[in-house]
Formats: sequence, structure tokens, C-alpha cells
Amino acid sequence: MTVRVMLVDDHPAVIGGLERIIESTPDLRVVATARSVAEASERLRRDDIDVAIIDMRLPDGLGTTLIREASARGRPATLVLSSFDQRQYVTTALKSGAQGFLLKTATLEQVADAIRTVGRGGLAFTADQLRASQTPTPDLSDRERGIVARIQTGMSNDEIAMAMGLSRKTVEASLSRMFDRLGILSRSELAIRAEREGWLEPL
Repeated sequence: MTVRVMLVDDHPAVIGGLERIIESTPDLRVVATARSVAEASERLRRDDIDVAIIDMRLPDGLGTTLIREASARGRPATLVLSSFDQRQYVTTALKSGAQGFLLKTATLEQVADAIRTVGRGGLAFTADQLRASQTPTPDLSDRERGIVARIQTGMSNDEIAMAMGLSRKTVEASLSRMFDRLGILSRSELAIRAEREGWLEPL
């Protein structure tokens, strides 16, 4: 049985490379491509697509929008395509209803195997990806999330206080409580852990 595939990515080189990989495999065939959420949303309604490979970030929105649409309809199966094998991306893919997660550096065999697996109803996440997605994230208040997000952009405590309508002492007190609770020693460690562990889900 041939698995019919749709590719969603805004980079022509990525689509071209995936097309070559897929078309070189007898039981896989590309039947549609799209470079934006709007274009892909319309094409996903077709009945001749078994698997959609979707980039996380597109020019007019997020690939997770398409994954949720497909999940709500019950088809097609979806594979996330990403340059980053980071916890927050895998977690977001799972929460959105994706059946698998591929890196753009995947080999021909990995791409073909993932397409076949999700095409027959399975999951194409590695054991490491699934373990990482199950790591609990700290329970942050809205204020703490706002502070962490601004630290990640390089803002000083004074700038954070001004942006959030707080006093500098309030920002410093919030940071001190987070440091104590989470066993963190510095702002830079806070920013790095938040990014690596996906505390602030980006999608």
C-alpha cells in the first residue's frame, strides 16, 4: 500500500530534499505541498493525504494549528519537522496531537520509517523524546513566567520592573524565591534551564 504524503515547509530546499527522499521510496508518494498555514489548512481537507509532515514555524503562523486541525478531523496523521530536538517542541507536538517528531537532519531511512509508522497508526517519537516530554516543569506563577520570559530576552531587573509595572524590589524578591525553590544560582542559569527544559511553552 502506498502512503500518500503532504509536505508543509516554507523553505523550498527542505521540500525539495524531502520530495527526493520520499519519491525514491516505492511505497511512499508526495501528493501535495504547502508553504504556509493558510495554504496547508485548505489542502489538509483533501481525502488523498495519509500523512502530513509539518514544520513547527511557518510565515503566517504555527504548524501546531494544522496539527490540531488534523487531529480534530481524525486525519491525516501528522509528523512534526523541526531543526531543534528540544523538550518544549516535542512536548508541544505531543499536546497538539502529532504522531511523530522528525529532525531536519534525519536520514532517508528515518524519514521513510517515521512516515510508514504514523501512516499505520503508530507513534514516531524516540524514547529520549518521550522521556524528555514527561519531565515535570516547575509550577510558575504568571508573574514568574513574565520575569523568566523577559530575562530570556536579556532585560535587566530595572527593565523588567518597568515593563511589568513592578518595583525593582518585587522583581528581585520573585527571583530570589525562584532561585531558592528551584536550586538555581543565577539569572543566566535560570534562562538556560527555562529554555532547555521548556518552562515557557513557545507554541
